[in-house]
Amino acid sequence: MKRPTRLPLLFLVLSGLLAGGSNLVALDAGGRFRAQGDFEQHEDPRGRLTLNAWAKLFPHLQGDATAELLIEGTVLYVIDDVAAADLEYFTARATLPARLGEQSVLGLKGGRYQLADSGGLVVDHRADGLGISLDYPRVGLRLAGGYTGLLLKQNAAIRMSAEDLTDLLDEQTTTASPRLIALMEVEFPELFARQSILLGGVAQFDRQSGDEDLVDTQYAYLGLSGRLFPGFYYQTVGLVGGRQDTDDALDIDTSGIMLAGSHRFLIFVDALASSVVSMRALYASAEDNDFKAFLPITQPDLVTLSPIVASDLLLGSIEYSFRPFGGADSEVLQNVGLGAYGAAVFAADPTKDGAYRGTEAGGRISLRPFSDIGGSVQVGAFIPDDGDARVYGRIEFSTSF
Repeated sequence: MKRPTRLPLLFLVLSGLLAGGSNLVALDAGGRFRAQGDFEQHEDPRGRLTLNAWAKLFPHLQGDATAELLIEGTVLYVIDDVAAADLEYFTARATLPARLGEQSVLGLKGGRYQLADSGGLVVDHRADGLGISLDYPRVGLRLAGGYTGLLLKQNAAIRMSAEDLTDLLDEQTTTASPRLIALMEVEFPELFARQSILLGGVAQFDRQSGDEDLVDTQYAYLGLSGRLFPGFYYQTVGLVGGRQDTDDALDIDTSGIMLAGSHRFLIFVDALASSVVSMRALYASAEDNDFKAFLPITQPDLVTLSPIVASDLLLGSIEYSFRPFGGADSEVLQNVGLGAYGAAVFAADPTKDGAYRGTEAGGRISLRPFSDIGGSVQVGAFIPDDGDARVYGRIEFSTSF
């Protein structure tokens, strides 16, 4: 059973501090509607409708300091499955220049916000907590932490253990996997030759009660990014982590080391129909005698439509997108985007027998005739090394108001 939960007070405390002694000088509000349909060969279509409504308040602070209070709610409807209303974001932010030195910028945020690592391999998820950043011209520090057990499970994406999957299917459980997450990063922007260095660490603690399947993880990563020449950028991240699996009921207690790495190139060619080329290689360790299977808190974003999991994985992908009518007189034609991608999937050890798993290829067309209305159609096919090809598709429409 999950522990009883209640709404956090972090947002109320921080927003009270921001609002104290200040005057409200601006208010902004709006909403977004998104419809998504997913299709898979030999499977029933899946539809998802999301309606967001948000409001931003901007209190006036002394000097150059700025503040923002964000409240955003969501109504989610998965066709023939579930409907739920959720408090998406409930965030107070403040930016305080020159508080810790003339060239310093202190940032504070609290409440329900998006907690993500800059390396892109560990976590990108909403959490209830607090974040602090301190930036100087040559160094930046970021501390953040949060708890995920107050989120609704229908609008959460943390699936780390068998117990998480059990809760997902349990109609009596309404909240997401209860995990404490702590993050620390130090970045040295453009330390040399326009190259930046990132040092970071994340720790995740499973807060399931009882003697269920528990998984605790820790991650340390080193990143290097920058521009090699005009229009050519890259990001490299290497990660080593620890994983502990515990099941008191079965008297199981194991631990081990995880490895992961990602290398990405981005090439921008504005003169060639605003072309963008993205190339990526991703490695995630397997379960063997030397290492544990890599287990991120949330799965990293891959170019594929098929459900490829970042564990026991070696993936290489390339994606190309462009605007074929960028020079047209019609604004509608100017905003037509086309794209194609391909990805080859292997086991983490590509030298062993049967390591090659298959290839996915696909294409995408998008149209945004107005700044607040747009849509896209994406189709992909995964061709396995052994078996029949599977075709996937996704149609999206979104509008804001």
